[in-house]
Formats: sequence, C-alpha cells, structure tokens
Amino acid sequence: MSGQHHFLMTPGPLALSDEVKAQMQFDMGSRDQSFKDITASMRERIIDLVEGNGTHSVVPIQGSGTYGIEAALASFIGSSDRPLVCINGIYGERILKILKLRGVQAVSMNASSDQPLSVVDIAAYLEQDRTITHLCFVHCETTTGVINPLDAIVALAKRRGIRTIIDAMSSFGAVDISARRTGFDVLVTSSNKCIEGPPGVAFVIASLELLRNKGNPINSFVLDVRDQWRSFEQTGEWRSTPPTHVIQACAKALDVLTVEGVIGRGERYGAVRDEIVRAVGRYASPLLNAQVRSPVCLALTADGIINTQQDFDALYVHLATYNLYIYSKLHPQTRSFRIGCIGSIKPAWILLLTTAFRDFFDGSRSTEKASIHLESELVQEVL
Repeated sequence: MSGQHHFLMTPGPLALSDEVKAQMQFDMGSRDQSFKDITASMRERIIDLVEGNGTHSVVPIQGSGTYGIEAALASFIGSSDRPLVCINGIYGERILKILKLRGVQAVSMNASSDQPLSVVDIAAYLEQDRTITHLCFVHCETTTGVINPLDAIVALAKRRGIRTIIDAMSSFGAVDISARRTGFDVLVTSSNKCIEGPPGVAFVIASLELLRNKGNPINSFVLDVRDQWRSFEQTGEWRSTPPTHVIQACAKALDVLTVEGVIGRGERYGAVRDEIVRAVGRYASPLLNAQVRSPVCLALTADGIINTQQDFDALYVHLATYNLYIYSKLHPQTRSFRIGCIGSIKPAWILLLTTAFRDFFDGSRSTEKASIHLESELVQEVL
C-alpha cells in the first residue's frame, strides 16, 4: 500500500483539495438530522448552479456516474419507447449498451469522435424517423474532450416533443448549463469530476413534471429515481445507506464551486489545458481543433510513436515513475490518449510532465532519473 499521493492528471477521479478531503474525517449517522441537512444543502447548491429552481429537482444516487445514467434511463424510458442515442465516443456507446441490456428498442446515430455532434444531422434523422420518443447524448464526450452543442440539441428535441436525457459527467461545474435557458428534461452528473469531490455519488437533475408523473414500472428498487426523490422530499432521507463521508466532502466541494463559479472554474481548467499543450507540444499534438476542445481533458496524439495500446503502456508506466498518472487507455480509433485538466493540479506537476515527456520521447527513460526528479525541490513543494 502506497503512502504517497498520486499526482492525478486524469478526467476523474481527480486530485482533491485539502479542504474537501478534510470533510471525510467525520462520522455521521445517515438518518440524523445533521446529515439530512447536509444532503438538502447539497441538492440546493446543485439546483442553484444549474438554474433549475421551480422547474427541476436534484436526486442524488449512490454510486458512480454510470450508475446515475442507468437509473435515469431505467426511470424515464419505458420498454415501449424508442430512444435515439447520438454517439461520438465511448460514453455515448455506453448509453446505448445500457438501453439494449434493459430490452429497450433504442436506435443510434454515430458520428466522428473528433467532431461535435451535428444538429443538422440529428434533425435529418428525426425527420426520417418520426417514432423517436427520447434523445440521449453526452455533453462533453470524455473520449476526446469534445463539447457537443447541448442548447441547440435540446431546442431541436423540444420543438419535436422529444424528451432529452443528457450525460453531463464531464461538463457540469465547468461548462455553463442552464435548465432555465434550455429546459432539458434529465441531466446526469457525478461528484468526482468538475464538482471536484470524491467518487461515490451521482446526481440526476430531472424536471418536476417527469418526477411527479407515475411513469412505467422499472422492476428495480435501487434504480428508481422517482422513489428516491419522493423519499428526499417527504423525509429528507436516503432510502438506503448513503456514502456519508463522500456526501460531506461533496457538499464542501459544492460550496467551493459556488464561490469560484462555473465560469471561473472553466477558465481555470482551460488555462491548465493550454499549459499542458505548451508543455508537451514538442512531442504530442492535440487531437481536436481549439474551437471544440473542452477545458476538462485534452486528447493528444504522437503519430509514429504512440500507435497501439502497448506503445501507450510504455509511456504510462514511464509517467508513473514520476508519480504522474494520466488516463490509462489509448483510444484506438483516433490513437489518442487523454490528460485531465481538472482538480487541484499544481503548476509544478505540469513542469514535471514536461520533464517526463522529454525523457521518454528523447530516449532517456531511466527510473533513476525519475527518482531524482521526485526528490527535487520542485516536487517536494507540492507533496
């Protein structure tokens, strides 16, 4: 068991601030009024950030972001519905897989993973297939970091009377999203990305209209968003044991986000992204054009050197000797790898990343060199 913090430069989980981590030191009873107050405050913070007061409500769900996605899909899409999943990355593919596993007759529209979804193409698909009941897509597709046009896609769906379910794992908290402006039906996010909390809780932000509707039977207790919502509204309690320490930390993270602001946080991440581009630009190139890059993560290619997962594994292991950890998988279609720009990333880490890339790509890949760097004043400043 390592006693050293990893320098996380991943798109979640991420490096937590000391003040957020400190909140996980306290034991609380999950049905005590003080914990119910923390849960209520957390829900209020999120609804304020998304400008959903009076139209939407926040339903925390124990588990990962994918758990929240499946809960939303199970609760708001019935077996007789026909959802269209717009896909330009692996997280859109995951939505489709979940729907098919649940026996839903979903259809998909696939697009290039290095370009935003085209509203024109979606409109053309909907024109040809008038049976579509729901439109599902990912706002920030973490596969490449591309941002999809949420407002325009939701507006298109609303004009046609189609419900929207949006994966906003990697955008909520750093990219402007407004329920008041767009009127989306359902949006799902997670504690461990731009909220800058620990993993363990997802948030389903759903319209009050949908939550109040009876809906179709979903044959699941833990995935029932409406029943979870009713419990919060009526008793303030979670239906089953929540991750109490995670919730306390997440509530603190939301307080910090409220002070920094969504726009401010996005600008901070964007500055980190641009610093990373400059730091590694001699060896790797951004996959996306600057106009469509999110501030959340940066997809890079190193043609001729990083072409396979095996090639990338060598870089990953090399970076780990510097205590630097990026996302561990190569995207095979684009041959790109991802560096996260979110969380409490220190400037010294980016300088260390520069050294690590230089040593790898220029051929000086010795663990001894890495150890020397880890003992340097630069790194000691941030341990």
